[in-house]
Amino acid sequence: MEIIVKTQAGLEPLLAGELRELNLTEVKEGRRMVSCEGDLEQVWEINYKSRLALKVLIPIASFNIKQAQDLYKSGMEIPWQEWIRKGQTFSIKFTVNSPHFTNSLYGAQLLKDTVVDVLREKYGERPSVDRKRPDIVIDLHIYNDKCTVSMDSSGEPLFKRNYKNKAFKAPINEILAAGMIMLTGWDGSKDFLNPMCGSGTLLWEALFIAEKRPPQFYRKHFAFKAWQNFDANKYYEMKDAADAEIRTPRGRIMGVDNHAITMKMLRKNLRELELNDYIHTSMIDFFDYTINPGDATIVINPPYDERLKVHDVQSFYKAIGDHLKTNFQGNTAWIITSNPEAIKSIGLKPTEKYTLYNGPLECKYLKFDLFSGSRKDQFTD
Repeated sequence: MEIIVKTQAGLEPLLAGELRELNLTEVKEGRRMVSCEGDLEQVWEINYKSRLALKVLIPIASFNIKQAQDLYKSGMEIPWQEWIRKGQTFSIKFTVNSPHFTNSLYGAQLLKDTVVDVLREKYGERPSVDRKRPDIVIDLHIYNDKCTVSMDSSGEPLFKRNYKNKAFKAPINEILAAGMIMLTGWDGSKDFLNPMCGSGTLLWEALFIAEKRPPQFYRKHFAFKAWQNFDANKYYEMKDAADAEIRTPRGRIMGVDNHAITMKMLRKNLRELELNDYIHTSMIDFFDYTINPGDATIVINPPYDERLKVHDVQSFYKAIGDHLKTNFQGNTAWIITSNPEAIKSIGLKPTEKYTLYNGPLECKYLKFDLFSGSRKDQFTD
């Protein structure tokens, strides 16, 4: 079957690589998505194992429309009874960008009417809509004249890993955090340092990569579990095999932050999941932290002066660059920011650059080699 895997902009090549490793075929990159072909069991596997998937969709109908009511007519031809059993609830997630709909909600309403009318005819009773915790999630995408209707196998977005109880303000998205670490090439064999770690999303994702722990290890619910063709025995065989690959990390994973409440929250989460032996935290200002791990990967998500304000952002970024080149020679540092002027103040030459998105913010993700010994040509003027 055709499978559409959604992700964040900039991570499409990494996701395509993940899908190939999972033996999906016909893998093609798109905008914020990757299409592929596979079977039902691979749909479960993508949901459970992919670090970069946001949603996993199964297209069940695609058609063109000339007016809004064409959506209702074509939707009535979809065999909804093959996907929704009697008594199950459903909801519709929708993205509508079409001149035929001045109100995008109207498109979702028309599709909802087709589901209700078809199932009422088949089952003799009207199915219910449940927007909070539906059994079945339907995805509607309309762009100009083309409509695609898909079954959402994930339900809640897959960045919801369920390993954190709370998050500090301006957290980084789990999918973005995983992508950032994967772009560095870090595999857990060496040390990982995350200054200004906040609520620890980069630390959690680094730990799971180092352990080979499936990203959805703590998640209980997926929408595909309510599908008529769900085979619980086969699913748990796949899950158990993936969980059996979990290993003890080889390198140290270290987080540094001087915010007492955030650090307390992070440490509490680690204790509750019995993972505090694997992530080492220090409550100290990064500029006072001088323990050089040597040959480590350092990933920093500093304030951009957008949601988290900085008094003098250019001086702040200059201080980051100075601190790195003075105290952390022999390591590799990666910095993400949406502030182009602040980047210039770092005072280091990036050796790699990527464009990523933290929510709506376009960010540059930059690699800096912090050479030991001779520093010729490594710093900007």
